[in-house]
Amino acid sequence: MTSLLVTLLAPIAANATCYDWPLRERQGEYAYDGDTIYVNIPGLPGEIAEMSVRVRGVDTPEIRGKCETEKSLAGKARDFARQSLKSAKRVEFCEPEWGRYGGRVVASVRIDGKALDQELINQGFARPYDGKTKRQPWCQG
Repeated sequence: MTSLLVTLLAPIAANATCYDWPLRERQGEYAYDGDTIYVNIPGLPGEIAEMSVRVRGVDTPEIRGKCETEKSLAGKARDFARQSLKSAKRVEFCEPEWGRYGGRVVASVRIDGKALDQELINQGFARPYDGKTKRQPWCQG
């Protein structure tokens, strides 16, 4: 299954620019958390068209975090992403590539021309993350 998805997404990554993939509602929302967005990728068959896109360049707290501080901040990051997506006139997914974990595509995301990763960082809901280094914990102690 993974090799099929990599094959299907390879042409997208090779010619990467930005794509206006339709947002997909799940339980009435377009985002699971601050850095995971639901989309339908045109041209892919059935269920595999229903993808989650991870926002490149940031680490947001986890909804099921290790402490109340992390969970609270995760809720704020999620709500910010959801509201931004809900009110957006245009959402672009740029330079998409197949992610290493979790069956997701990783892409830079622009909402009405603004980089979502930078907006999350500016609001204090995320930290820069290059996808290679160990993530810093959100909980102290």
